[in-house]
Amino acid sequence: MNIEAMRQARNAFVWNLNTDLDNISSCEQWANMLRKNIDALDKAIADAELKWVGLTEDEIVLIIADCAASHQHLDIHLARAIEAALKAKNT
Repeated sequence: MNIEAMRQARNAFVWNLNTDLDNISSCEQWANMLRKNIDALDKAIADAELKWVGLTEDEIVLIIADCAASHQHLDIHLARAIEAALKAKNT
């Protein structure tokens, strides 16, 4: 989850809350203000969630071929190469 996006959503919530409190004169307005802020937080959470991207079969084959070509065919070398490829795709 993107921490900066969550901080921005929290700051927007506080700012909206402080701004809207001055203009609220009914329960309906209060409920609408809360709904608006909750919707903004829900959107920020959805935007901030990490979306996992895996490797294709072709990418895995290339990683295995690269490891074999460089004589790094031990399980640990292969695991680290796959780990690096996944990290690159998911950051």
